[in-house]
Amino acid sequence: MGKLNNVWSYLARHKYLITIVLGILLVGVIDENSFRKYMILQMRYNEARSELDSYVEQFHRDSVRLNALEANHKGVERVARERYFMKRANEDVYVLSTDERNVEEDVVK
Repeated sequence: MGKLNNVWSYLARHKYLITIVLGILLVGVIDENSFRKYMILQMRYNEARSELDSYVEQFHRDSVRLNALEANHKGVERVARERYFMKRANEDVYVLSTDERNVEEDVVK
């Protein structure tokens, strides 16, 4: 009985501290809406946001290239002939290099 009274008196003296610690554990770690879960979801959101930004940037780049090619029909022919090895009926095409060229170079020229 003496040990039980000692434990009970210790708990009674520190009841506010114990309540605060349990509350922090509940909110910070254990709960479904915990701070830990929030940080994990925030990291996933940031990754998805950066991926979306890269796709938007790629879309704008490709849109500019497409508009430039649609405006210049000779550019379309040049790209088709250089990149896809298309030729006219009376021509022969010889491939001298296998290096991939950047599409931006094709639009600029």
